[in-house]
Amino acid sequence: MTRSELLEDGSVVLHALTAPSRGLPEAVERRRAVTALAVATAASLLLAAVALPRVDWESAAAAKLAAAGPQAQDVTQHDREEAVATARKIGHVAGWAGAAASPSLLALGAAAFLFVGFRVAGTRPGFKETFAVAAHGMLPSWIGALLAIPALVLRAPIAPDDLPRLLPSSAAALLPQGAPAPAIAGLSALELFTVWSIALVASGMAIASGASRARALTVTIVLFLAYVALFKVVPAASLAAGPGGG
Repeated sequence: MTRSELLEDGSVVLHALTAPSRGLPEAVERRRAVTALAVATAASLLLAAVALPRVDWESAAAAKLAAAGPQAQDVTQHDREEAVATARKIGHVAGWAGAAASPSLLALGAAAFLFVGFRVAGTRPGFKETFAVAAHGMLPSWIGALLAIPALVLRAPIAPDDLPRLLPSSAAALLPQGAPAPAIAGLSALELFTVWSIALVASGMAIASGASRARALTVTIVLFLAYVALFKVVPAASLAAGPGGG
């Protein structure tokens, strides 16, 4: 990639966020996703760099030991220290790996969903164009997550389960304490930056597929709801039911 290409791709990323009517057609025409994914990955890694050292791994290990039931009473102090060290090591490895890989994997998965969904809806977008739309359209979700950094710094140490709730930008913040896990999982996916991403993706897919804006928005929302149901609500319901539940 030459310097001029990098600058042009950077301008497309900027325009996709600030002037979508200009940036999204450029993204579809250029069919390039590398720079958008690089920006998303940089944001994800920055958040991980701030968050991981501030996670309360001791609480995470204690919760895991408590889940063991009566056996936890026989755990020695040395065992607890080992559990904390293991939780910290696994958490850091998983956190860094997830931060590095998630933007590309999620954009690729979203592109596959969109590609199949829009073809089922009677349009014929190209996969490269669809991938470019997904990579650029999902940028608000990654960049918006950086707004949680001040809360991370001020409230550290943070329990791992509290990390997704640091930025109260989702509809889940409206739920009362003790709300069902499936409802929390479903409404957590409905947040401000995700809505922004859906709007960008729908606009981009209208250009890539030739569909009307209304049709593209409808297909994008249906696909998003299917993703939330399959990958958020169903797993949460299964965990809530527990072994032998439901």
